Amino acid sequence: MLKDLPREIGRHKQNVEITVWFVLAGVLLAFTGAGPALWWSRPRRPLHPGSRSTNDFVTDNAWDGRGLPPVAQARIARAAADGVRTSLLPTAGAVGLQSAGFEVVGEVLGTTVMQIGWTGFGGCGWYPGLGAGIFGPGTMTSGGHTRWRGYAPYVAALKTGRNTALDRLLQEATALGADGVVGVQLTESRIDGTKREFMALGTAVRSRGAERPGRPFTTDLSGQDVAKLLTAGWVPAGIAYGISVAIRHDDWRTRSQIGVFAGNTEVSGYTELINHVRHDARREFAALAARIGGDSALLTGIRQHVWEYEAGENHIDHVAECVITGNAIARFHTSAQPPTTSLTYLPLRSSR
Repeated sequence: MLKDLPREIGRHKQNVEITVWFVLAGVLLAFTGAGPALWWSRPRRPLHPGSRSTNDFVTDNAWDGRGLPPVAQARIARAAADGVRTSLLPTAGAVGLQSAGFEVVGEVLGTTVMQIGWTGFGGCGWYPGLGAGIFGPGTMTSGGHTRWRGYAPYVAALKTGRNTALDRLLQEATALGADGVVGVQLTESRIDGTKREFMALGTAVRSRGAERPGRPFTTDLSGQDVAKLLTAGWVPAGIAYGISVAIRHDDWRTRSQIGVFAGNTEVSGYTELINHVRHDARREFAALAARIGGDSALLTGIRQHVWEYEAGENHIDHVAECVITGNAIARFHTSAQPPTTSLTYLPLRSSR
């Protein structure tokens, strides 16, 4: 045993040296990675003499989700500092708004990311052995007054995302001193399976007249269409939408109508599903337009899709989602004569 002692000591010394070298290499890599990061986050000089650095507008305080995010505050401060007014409107839209008495204030944005992991409970309302296997329980909509509102939490999350994005859009517009936002693009995109981004993007405008609205309006109409509305005595009140999700069990009658030997026939269950989800979305749209304060509503888009959902063995449901978007508009001129007149033809000869 004593004879092998020098060899064991040498091996232990070699292992210690290897460990030391690995530690030194790790420390060197850590400094190598931290160096560029520290250089990139260094305070920057202003790009132009007399201007402020973009770092001056961004705070390091953690945002608690209330009010505008720090980056949005920085964008507003930057716009106020340099006086540059960005716009998403085409030339015709900007000119149309100017003719109606509005000027462009700047581009505004509202966004939020929602985690939607809970869609609801109850499904289609059909369970084996309850005597509903032939005709099923019918169509269950998210807006229905029943305990089987299977997708009500999912629809509530979609509404929260849209409302939050529009609210932050209006907060930016208010900070810029705007009276409204036109050409609003309201989008929804998936980040992964359970997370979605809701974004509202538009151009803030301000009236050149003495009368100002009590709160800024939103509309997805173009500048030309807003000018036409104002000419006819109408003003945008706000963006309205209706969302509904309905689910229906594929009962015996539905399965027989889609069977191999069914031929060319109407699938009454699917017709009922689509009609119910559209009706519920229209009801939601009209109710929101009335709450905004609109005397009428202009529907600008309707989108829907249907998918199959396998709830269990020999248990197939179909789900339909419908989204209706539009604008609530309010009348400010009630007489038969429009508030303004436009030239319907151009005379080619002088009247003198």
